[in-house]
Amino acid sequence: MTLALSTLLYALFVLLNLAVVAHLLYTRRPTQSLIFWTLILLLLPFLGPFLYVLFGSRKLFGRLSKQPLTFDGATAPEDTTPLGRMLARCAMPPARPGNRAAFTFDPAQARDWFSEAIENARERIWLESYIFATDGTGRRLIRALADKARQGVDVRLLIDGIGSLPAWLRPGLFRDLREAGGHVAFFQPLSHPLRGAPDLRNHRKIYLFDNHTLLVGGINLASEYLDPDAPGHWVDFTCRVSGPVLADHEALFRQDWAWATGERLPATAVPPPIGEALMRLVPTGPDTREDTVRDALVQAIVCAREEVLIVTPYFIPDEQILQAVLIACKAGVRVRLLTPERTDNIASRLGRAHYMRELAEAGAEIGCYTPTMLHAKVFVIDRRFALVGSANLDYRSMLRNYELMDIVLDAEFIARLQDEVDRLWRDSVPYAPADSGWARMGENLFRLFTPMM
Repeated sequence: MTLALSTLLYALFVLLNLAVVAHLLYTRRPTQSLIFWTLILLLLPFLGPFLYVLFGSRKLFGRLSKQPLTFDGATAPEDTTPLGRMLARCAMPPARPGNRAAFTFDPAQARDWFSEAIENARERIWLESYIFATDGTGRRLIRALADKARQGVDVRLLIDGIGSLPAWLRPGLFRDLREAGGHVAFFQPLSHPLRGAPDLRNHRKIYLFDNHTLLVGGINLASEYLDPDAPGHWVDFTCRVSGPVLADHEALFRQDWAWATGERLPATAVPPPIGEALMRLVPTGPDTREDTVRDALVQAIVCAREEVLIVTPYFIPDEQILQAVLIACKAGVRVRLLTPERTDNIASRLGRAHYMRELAEAGAEIGCYTPTMLHAKVFVIDRRFALVGSANLDYRSMLRNYELMDIVLDAEFIARLQDEVDRLWRDSVPYAPADSGWARMGENLFRLFTPMM
């Protein structure tokens, strides 16, 4: 009986491994990801299939749970550029003219924008964030939101169940806000383990105030992002927007809120034109048909003729983005990468070394920002347009997480953005790869694990 049971279990695990291999070969994957999961199956034949189901089935889990995003006017053929045609075919929102956009890398300015927007809100405050910290900034924000809820403002807070795990573990943290009439929801918390793979996280940042003000970028709701007096506060990018593009961010928030809570919120009118900036929302994640942000970056880099400027905290590109950047270098395009000298976790520091070495050897300029952690995500192509938002240049943001970026076309905005990045560059040191055979071997070893980073 024991032998028969052992044989049955062995046959079951063989079938599970064969099923995983079939799915690996069926889906479109970077070569490196394919190699990684093949190694996992070979080294961990009894555990590998379960790890793959939890962490490797990118779009499958998302599509089984969260419906694909839809936007009004998403098929309008208003943009005839290669990038515009690609985004239209991916059912992305249309480009919206008539916006006003400003930005800052200063946490004090970002905090002031938040405080001002909360104070001026009269109808609604809808906030979506990856991290809501239980620190002083988080507690002050709860008090401010509770005050607005008591005034009749529709306050809704949507935060990620893993990124904000400490907040989820403290249900009393939001008691005052809920008692004041506010609404708090967690995106895919641990209490709903079957709603998706545990590492498909909502990394989007959408901060909407009435039908007038939008804050987007890389900042989470925590002291290191919004408190200039916090020890070791980070440098991040925050964009303040008014105009028609708010309607698309609101539509994205409503769909994320509906999935997390089951509640469908009514849409509001598209805000009137207020400025000169042309903007386009580009979300990506398990709820999009394609890896839209990754594809947009590849298209933009391939079409670059003069300069590609990249600001990212984590440089662990997938094969397509890496090849696009290397080809740009070979074509004589000036490629500049600004990234922190020391990131906030050792895995990203080890994982990025191979890619930074390859980029440096291709002739790119790499600056390592030294004063503190640089958390901004900014891409500027030919000093003509920018992509800004929540997505890091790593596998997780490009191929797994729920993310959003905004394309901005505005000459004044781009010129000032270039100046500010140049200012940050002056506080950086040139990247120098380790001159050692052992270092190269270690870099190539860690490269095998980058699909999980």
